[in-house]
Amino acid sequence: MRIFTKHLSRSSGKLAIIVMLSISTLLLNSCVKDDKTAPAVSGLMVVNASPGLGTYNLYWGTTKINNAAMPFLSSIAYFQITPGVNTLKFTTANSIESVLTKDLTLEAEKAYSLFLINEVPNLDGLLVKDDLSPTSSDKAFIRFINLSPDAPALDLVQTGGASLITDKAFKSVSDFTLADAKTYSFDVKNKETGAVIATLKDISLTAGSMYTITVCGMLSPTEHQEPARIQVYVNR
Repeated sequence: MRIFTKHLSRSSGKLAIIVMLSISTLLLNSCVKDDKTAPAVSGLMVVNASPGLGTYNLYWGTTKINNAAMPFLSSIAYFQITPGVNTLKFTTANSIESVLTKDLTLEAEKAYSLFLINEVPNLDGLLVKDDLSPTSSDKAFIRFINLSPDAPALDLVQTGGASLITDKAFKSVSDFTLADAKTYSFDVKNKETGAVIATLKDISLTAGSMYTITVCGMLSPTEHQEPARIQVYVNR
């Protein structure tokens, strides 16, 4: 058994707030005296959860979104994107040839996360709608996504304590659920056997914030694959 830790970054949460504020601004601008309607936008965050060792660039149409190629577990914070059908293309770091082209249908004024999963030549994208509307003055919000291709159903457990979210198979996404605002250590366990798959220590959750907790990588990696580990992304 291999246990890995990975600490979170709050950059995507800050960008989530910017995106939501931008959406609100556009809504206000739609009420100007000349009755001109401001264009609607959506927000999209992108995460490289592919367990291979490759790094990837992201194109929206002909526009390259990222500055540097994305390694395993890296993310592109929420950016504004046009509602409706959008074509995204992933390429390797050294080529402009597509290794995955994905059409996404996005609703106006909504936020989404796109997780790059599996490996070349079977790369795919898992699109998840992010409901950022719940609020709390004293609780945090967490959800759990199993993105490990060879993992069984998994439970998210507070280390030494209760199960928080249970029975998530590969590509399964829980709803956001309330959690006490405090410092946690998390275990991810095999639902059937109780074996610990990965551990993440000393993560502080802030009241009012929203977090996505993922397990990515392989339980039985080859030399060309990343081992399973936990990563936390801040949605708001």
